[in-house]
Amino acid sequence: MKKHLIIIATLILAVACNRGNIDENEADTIPADSLRVFTTHNVKDEQNYIIYSDEEFPFGGNVIGLLNSYNIVWPDEGMLTHNAERELLRRYFLDDEAKDFESASRYWILDDSYYLENGCEVMRTNYKDDSLQYSYSRIESSCEQHNDIATINIYREMYNIGAVHGLYSSEYVNIDVTHGTIIHLNDLVDTNLLGPVIVRAVEDLTINSDVHKALFDQNPERLPVPPDFTIDSTRSTITLVYQVYEIASYADGIQEIVLPIFWLSKHIPLTPYAKRIFGPESYIE
Repeated sequence: MKKHLIIIATLILAVACNRGNIDENEADTIPADSLRVFTTHNVKDEQNYIIYSDEEFPFGGNVIGLLNSYNIVWPDEGMLTHNAERELLRRYFLDDEAKDFESASRYWILDDSYYLENGCEVMRTNYKDDSLQYSYSRIESSCEQHNDIATINIYREMYNIGAVHGLYSSEYVNIDVTHGTIIHLNDLVDTNLLGPVIVRAVEDLTINSDVHKALFDQNPERLPVPPDFTIDSTRSTITLVYQVYEIASYADGIQEIVLPIFWLSKHIPLTPYAKRIFGPESYIE
């Protein structure tokens, strides 16, 4: 399953986001007239729990463990505008009220509401008990930069003891490095017009043939516009990313629909912003 953008060498500088803890000695050095580098640092934390249940709960009176954890990249100071930083917090930690990293991350990592709501006794602990079965919820992320667009890939996974299977997602946040803003799909095209065009891309383009086979509805008039997508300005494509169950079964996994910009511009107008990103040779008027 594709979880990362393909890196293609070009004559234009393409640099990966600087990963790892902040260390001036490890920072990439680039010529003064090069593109701005989107730098990040790693942040991680975890919280262990011991869960005691009654006999009616799925794990039948047994004691289990719960581990909430994250190991993510976070933009260095000054990389994002205030509004973009708030939005990234919401995307990471699913907290609409998030105001700062510390409160948002603690809100997420201390979430034991599922078990409390089901009448369990929950105890926080500083260690992992390897003798117990564990439910878990974790977030991991990575970052890549191509030209003046950085893309953060947020991978989240959770599993509750007693469930048939876990759930996972691979989400994407695209960042305009020059301006420190988050790029949304409606910055590139009118998303109100996109649904039928997505169907045509699945039906007409060979690169999307596997998606066509996996669709719940084999003859849709339109497909939903997903919140997740990636931008490859080098290859002049937008790739729509559908999480499990959005348009296909769990067994078929995450689905990706590729929209070549030249093809897309024949069916739907590009915004002036999209034209600047992809360049005049990538589309037709």
